[in-house]
Amino acid sequence: MTTTPLRQTVMNLVRRAPPPLRVDLRGKTAVVTGATSGIGKEAAWELARMGARVTLVGRTRDKAKAALEELVGRGATRDQLAYAAADLARTGAVRGLADELAARHPRLDILLSNAGCYPAARTITPDGFEESWATNTLAYELLTTRLHPNVAAAGGRIVYVGSTQAGDLDETDLDWARRRWNGVRAYRQTKQANRMLAWAWARRLAGSGATINVAHPGGVNTNIPARHPGLYGALARVAFATQRTPSHGADVLVWLCASPEVAGKSGGFYKDRRELACRWQADVAASERLWATCQAQIEEPAS
Repeated sequence: MTTTPLRQTVMNLVRRAPPPLRVDLRGKTAVVTGATSGIGKEAAWELARMGARVTLVGRTRDKAKAALEELVGRGATRDQLAYAAADLARTGAVRGLADELAARHPRLDILLSNAGCYPAARTITPDGFEESWATNTLAYELLTTRLHPNVAAAGGRIVYVGSTQAGDLDETDLDWARRRWNGVRAYRQTKQANRMLAWAWARRLAGSGATINVAHPGGVNTNIPARHPGLYGALARVAFATQRTPSHGADVLVWLCASPEVAGKSGGFYKDRRELACRWQADVAASERLWATCQAQIEEPAS
């Protein structure tokens, strides 16, 4: 049966989230990017609720600290929570963040890369990358590159937040210099790349003790279209308002981070606690090319 927009809205409104996980994460450490709002904040809360020590990463220290205080108000203890800040569109800032996190967590049980953006216009960062590519793709790649030994030391898990809204990847024009820029297509490109890079990492992490998987939270009522002005922005915000709650959207992220059901499993794409097929899994050559390209892009410039 074809799912119309109206039918999807009704499904989102009546579908209930699964019951919360009952997993003991005491003694475990977690890092969650994009933890100041939406599904990232809800995922951080759930991990803390189960006993993990969680570092909340936000764009600014004020936002990250405010999120920490909110979770304390909801019942988390202060000794469970820490925060860090970095503009994930700046590769230099992400390097600094990765170094800080590596020093804090020689053993890291959970690395949840959730932060993302959906720009209203083509913006090139000071490093020369299109903003959504830098934030949604290169930040994930850089954090995994720097922190995967720490995750492997703990026998831990890396989780990327992906989407079924994925495609439009053009390896010859990642920054949309040649193509006409479109926010939806730029976002889709980053989410295709997330999956392909995760599959490349799954091959590299095999046997290390670390696993990597990709989560699709479904359509979620978040502030991601907030930067879009005019009629399009208004319509996007109305559409997002009909989607599932951030808590519901965060469920599959938390499940991949903590559930015994996926212990030792790597290289999968999941929604609603079920694995989905991914047409890019079989194209090893393409994911390896992309991995090499991204590694070159995140390489620290020679001093």
